[in-house]
Amino acid sequence: MNQDKQRQVSGIVLAIEKARLYRGKGGEIMRAAVSRFIECISFSQLPLPEKVKRSLIDTLNENLRHPNSQIQAAAVKALRRFVQAYLAATDNKGTVNNNITSKYLQLLKDANVAVRRGSAMALGVLPHKMLANQWRDVILKLCSSCAVEICRQRRGLDSGSLCCTEFGCFIPRGTLFLLPLVGSNLMDNPEDRDAEARVNSVKGLVSVCETLARERESSDIDDLSLFHLIKNEVMVSLFKALNDYSVDNRGDVGSWVREAAMEGLERCTYILCKRDSMSSIGKSDMLGSVSKQPNSDIVEENQICSFFDINLATNLVGGIAKQAVEKMDKLREVAAKVLQMILYHKETFVPYIPYREKLEEIIPNETDLKWGVPTFSYPRFVQLLQFSCYSRPLLSGSVISIGGLQDSLRKASLSAFLEYLQVDQDINKESKVCNLSTDILWILQEHKRCDRIVIPTLKTIEILFSKSILLDMEACTWVFCSGVLDSLAVELKASKDFSKLYAGIAILGYICSVSDPISSRAFSHLLTLLTHRYPKIRKAAAEQVYLVLLQNESLVSEEKNGRALEIVSETCWDGDMETTKVKKMELLEIVGVDAGVGQLKTSSNVTSSKAGKKSTTVDENESYSSLVESTGF
Repeated sequence: MNQDKQRQVSGIVLAIEKARLYRGKGGEIMRAAVSRFIECISFSQLPLPEKVKRSLIDTLNENLRHPNSQIQAAAVKALRRFVQAYLAATDNKGTVNNNITSKYLQLLKDANVAVRRGSAMALGVLPHKMLANQWRDVILKLCSSCAVEICRQRRGLDSGSLCCTEFGCFIPRGTLFLLPLVGSNLMDNPEDRDAEARVNSVKGLVSVCETLARERESSDIDDLSLFHLIKNEVMVSLFKALNDYSVDNRGDVGSWVREAAMEGLERCTYILCKRDSMSSIGKSDMLGSVSKQPNSDIVEENQICSFFDINLATNLVGGIAKQAVEKMDKLREVAAKVLQMILYHKETFVPYIPYREKLEEIIPNETDLKWGVPTFSYPRFVQLLQFSCYSRPLLSGSVISIGGLQDSLRKASLSAFLEYLQVDQDINKESKVCNLSTDILWILQEHKRCDRIVIPTLKTIEILFSKSILLDMEACTWVFCSGVLDSLAVELKASKDFSKLYAGIAILGYICSVSDPISSRAFSHLLTLLTHRYPKIRKAAAEQVYLVLLQNESLVSEEKNGRALEIVSETCWDGDMETTKVKKMELLEIVGVDAGVGQLKTSSNVTSSKAGKKSTTVDENESYSSLVESTGF
């Protein structure tokens, strides 16, 4: 191409901008076309003056700020080619801005969500030369950008948790120690949260790690700081992203982050395993035998010098397996395929995976498996409940499906769950159920006041109680029921969620059938709900009290039982609050329960004590808004 043609081609973008062709709907098409044009001239390495280079990089930066994701994607593809052709090859004396990396890092905290999205994507395509001087800064800031933005006004429900109720984001107490490691974004405005920015940050972070790792592999310099950072910071950030359950008016937008995190964990696992394989302890013949004995001394000795150890392997498989049993078909399929790649990767062997042989039975190395079909995937993955290292994350995912709203998914997951418990029932059933009860209590404690998990967990307990499971475990039953009652005392307090309240009432009814003192404690809790502020809840509690009195003669003496049944059946519990209070006190006196002993602190008590205005509880029947709320669930 002669010089005149080169000049004409290099001036096309500037001419388009002068003609102001970026306006309107056609302008969006033009922006994508311009990015593609810049990509093409970069690929052909057309000689460009410094002024044109600056103009083109400014154009790409403008397109990276655009809210249209397709325009941003086109700009990122062009930027990858452009920096390789023109910027990375420029020496320090060139006039092109050499601080482009610093600029993108600053934009990660921009108030404009589109700018944050574009800058995260841009950092992911920069070559090693542009990352070399600031690689640690880039990784740490991208790690921080992967975290769910926490609203300052929505701090924890207790000293050990952080919660964002508007978007359903919850960081359990057990993961708070991770916040200083990877950083967290504290925002004054909840509307500044952006799932797409977190998705792009996850993808950009993994791409940066791969770029840096490739350079380390081809270099003679034995610098391990990058791999330590990937293990201690990047993997922790990705595990946190795997627990992103943010929701907005579009639905479960956190699922986009979780999907990106699963793929990122897989790719970072390969980085660490490749580095380990370069040392003598990384030989596949040794690791193959070690993986069969996850708790052996050989593992402990070898993983001291490994970047990828048994703890990382356990968290990796457990976290991804959790996604494989949750409610979204697409995520279940992605999770299963990621696990399949990890188990059978042709180039990189992933060591230290506990119970690898069983995992390979559950996830065979076959194509076209219907992992998104619940009746296919659940019977396979539920078998991992027998292994303590996987049972808790797997169960915390399973309860979402078992206690969820999707009927077909609930039936498939419950069927697989019950079948797992009933296999070898003469030998292993009681131990399985006992371990299950321990894990359920762990879920209730770990995710305290997180309705996204607690409500389906309570529904799962109700279903299992209805199947006569968890009520006949001898010693374990008492411990389990006591723990459930402790959780209900916390979860039902001040709750306005009818599904949670109904599940709690049903569970209290089942626990009343257990021997004393647990049954008396549950019955006392149930009686306090007779004066709940919501009429429908009072009525549901009364119906459950009636059933308990009919079915459990040990709770109330025979001569008093008839009178108690009469009060419960003849009182209009969803009527006037003052009348229900009187009837409740009469009932408490008959059954011999002290009104101040073993009382479940209901929302009405908490509200009145906090208000400090009146000692009496306001009847919610007087409020039109409560009427709408009670009928609109």
